[in-house]
Amino acid sequence: MTTDHREPGVRPAAPAPRGLVPIPIRRALAALAVIAILPYTALKVLWLSGSEFGMVPGSGPGLMHDTRMEIGNVVTVVAAVTGAVVALALSQRWGQRLPWWTVVLPAAAATGALAPIALGLPVGAVLQAIVAGTVRSGGEGNLTDWVFALVYGGFAVFGIALAVLFADYVERRWSRVVDAAPRRPHSRWIRVVTAGGILPFSAAMLFWAVAPTSAGLAGWESLAQRVVLVVVAILSLLGCGVLLAAGERPRPRVRWMLGFVGCCTAAVQGPVMLLLANDARINPALLVVTLFATPSAMWLGLSSIHRTAGSLR
Repeated sequence: MTTDHREPGVRPAAPAPRGLVPIPIRRALAALAVIAILPYTALKVLWLSGSEFGMVPGSGPGLMHDTRMEIGNVVTVVAAVTGAVVALALSQRWGQRLPWWTVVLPAAAATGALAPIALGLPVGAVLQAIVAGTVRSGGEGNLTDWVFALVYGGFAVFGIALAVLFADYVERRWSRVVDAAPRRPHSRWIRVVTAGGILPFSAAMLFWAVAPTSAGLAGWESLAQRVVLVVVAILSLLGCGVLLAAGERPRPRVRWMLGFVGCCTAAVQGPVMLLLANDARINPALLVVTLFATPSAMWLGLSSIHRTAGSLR
């Protein structure tokens, strides 16, 4: 006969959530994410050192060694390294003990920047290869086709791997929150104001996706890039829409996934486009819609998380 030595009234601790993927696959995805971002990081380091590797022979460095471009390359190298560290944190036990913002904020920034690329670029690249016979983007200037394919292909792989890792991380750390339907703002006026910030941004993305070159967004002339703009608009509308709409459909986890990706896209894409503006020329219309969309999307996403998590206490 066995004896139970637990104190009366003390329940055994609930087992830790196992996540969505087995540990070996989780670690393999983290390794894949790091490998996928390496070519981009290596090219940036080479260009910062003065190399013309990956550029069209005889074209020279162009604007690659302009002060603005060099600063941008340093920032993007730091961002790439940060993304690799986040991927590792999402796959390891020590990542569960980190403050929430050290994981969620970088993951949100990466999601907003990479989700449209991961979803739209493969389709856009195939269409452009068929129509134009090239996969070079309109703003790549003196870079070769293979650089565009390697870098943006790596972005797509990194984004997909990071998305799976983050979903698995959320399942292990915050499963109770995502099991509950996201709570929308109570006030109708707040919902109207939030929608008013996101709708013009999405409409602008759709317009620039189909507009003639003279009226389009500078540096986003290629077919592949225009498909990405369409995806930005769709993700922003769909994701923010499910957090603003009433009802219980779709299921809570689907709504959280769409809401997170949509809010991150609406919040991040505008600032990224402004920071990487073609020839550093800021499009006034892009600036205006970004000033409304970014805070609206950030507020909607964070308030949905806060209100839902608070209701579970």
